[in-house]
Amino acid sequence: MTIYKEKVEQSIKYLTESQVDAWLIYTSESSDPCLPLIPGVSTVGPGVFLFTQNNGCYAVCSSIDAQDIEESGIFDEVIKHEVSLENSLKELMRKLSLKKVALNYSLEEPLADGLTTGRYRWLMRVLGEFQNMEFVSSEPFLTRLRSIKSTAEITAIQTAIDITIEIYEDVFKNLRPGMSEIEAGDLFVTEMNKRDVVNGVDRTPSRPIVMKENIAHRPPSEAIIEKGDLVIFDFSVDYKGYVSDIARTVYFLKDGETKPPERIINTFNTIHHAISIAKEGMMPGKKGYEIDKIARDHYVNKGYPEISHATGHQIGRDVHDGGVLLGPTWERYGQAPYGELEVGMVFTIEPTIFMEENIHFIVEENVLITEKGAKWLSKRQNECICISEKVDL
Repeated sequence: MTIYKEKVEQSIKYLTESQVDAWLIYTSESSDPCLPLIPGVSTVGPGVFLFTQNNGCYAVCSSIDAQDIEESGIFDEVIKHEVSLENSLKELMRKLSLKKVALNYSLEEPLADGLTTGRYRWLMRVLGEFQNMEFVSSEPFLTRLRSIKSTAEITAIQTAIDITIEIYEDVFKNLRPGMSEIEAGDLFVTEMNKRDVVNGVDRTPSRPIVMKENIAHRPPSEAIIEKGDLVIFDFSVDYKGYVSDIARTVYFLKDGETKPPERIINTFNTIHHAISIAKEGMMPGKKGYEIDKIARDHYVNKGYPEISHATGHQIGRDVHDGGVLLGPTWERYGQAPYGELEVGMVFTIEPTIFMEENIHFIVEENVLITEKGAKWLSKRQNECICISEKVDL
């Protein structure tokens, strides 16, 4: 429970900074998406988790849910309601005399929008007697709680990244032209099974993205990998609920080639430099769109197509972890690119290049924001990966 206790401490800190008295999570059947993050336990029946700035942490739940919640050690008091959640919750709220309470509703952030319309109406009816109580969205501090990783979270992410790199290295030893995308993907499944880990996207031992053509977020196809192909691999590993997100693009050498064509080498070097300068710019306080612009401008100045999506995103509990985005100020990204980088955030850097002459590259690295700037978490790819008939790297 180390991670969950760290996140509770973090949430109380953010409540204090936000001048919010308490944060109320109302859920049943594990309905709220923030539960895997905090408190890490769930309810089958209707229940409330309440984290306060100064008066401790409470769970109001049915007796059938109480044991796991008590054993978590997170809550100062676990209140069991035998018949009515309503009466138990009212009694607790009268005792605490709260003025400002955050609820999980949001227009933009899915993690902070776990309170359904029906549950919201129920709360408003139940808490209607507290006329001086103000309700606000949990989005500002819940987004930070998700984004800023605790020490134990960073350790778990680093382990997921290390396993991912290790699997990549073993897969590359066995890749060869003539395989289908599916067969190449199966190599990853074999390595995941050896290590008793799963894909961080769907939490099953499934194939990663493998693409020699038809570039999109899609599963591998029957397409055969041929000599002269560039093939994208985009892969994530789950370790104790935390994930990596690393992509590599591999060139399959033609007969007689000892290295890729100059155009491919130059494209890789352009991407490598874009990642380097983006990382150098990733200081606490910088806004997401400022980092995206560094890589985006570099491509345009070098005569390459503009990046078609964001330069990077956060990872943690999920491959796309919400919060600040290293993206342009396009309408589809909402406010995410305007957020500031903070110490403890973990990002991908993946400025992609897709060109008409079938040159497509994704190189994706993972970094941690520290007080001194970004720190590599992934073992960096520094040269174009080549696979030959003899499986020589």
